[in-house]
Amino acid sequence: MKQVSYIVILSATAVLFAGCATTGKGPSDEERIQMTLDQWSAGLVEQDMEKFMATISESFKAGPAESKEALAEFIRQGIEAGYLDGAEVSREEAQYTLEESSCSVYPVDLMSNAGSVSVELLLTKEEGGWLISGMEVDGL
Repeated sequence: MKQVSYIVILSATAVLFAGCATTGKGPSDEERIQMTLDQWSAGLVEQDMEKFMATISESFKAGPAESKEALAEFIRQGIEAGYLDGAEVSREEAQYTLEESSCSVYPVDLMSNAGSVSVELLLTKEEGGWLISGMEVDGL
């Protein structure tokens, strides 16, 4: 009887360690980038400032929006003016250039009732994951 109990305990321990070994790594950089882009897209489409801004780095800089705060104000004004009504985001044609701690995604196509534009998103690997640190808009 002791031998059967011992085998059951050893088997349970082996299963526990095997489970920990297979699930301990977490998402890859590519998966984390996709999660950030999915949240960014959803924030725009849903006009959810909190969701959108959670994907933006504190070091964000881009054209007329030279800070995270300036970008927040720009997006807020766009929502209030109706520029994001009917918003859609497409990454179907996007090419990803992933380096050690940075990633470029282009083109990301943004469409709304106000028109359409393609952007390049620049992401940086930070302590909290992959965040958008810059953006270049075609034609600006």
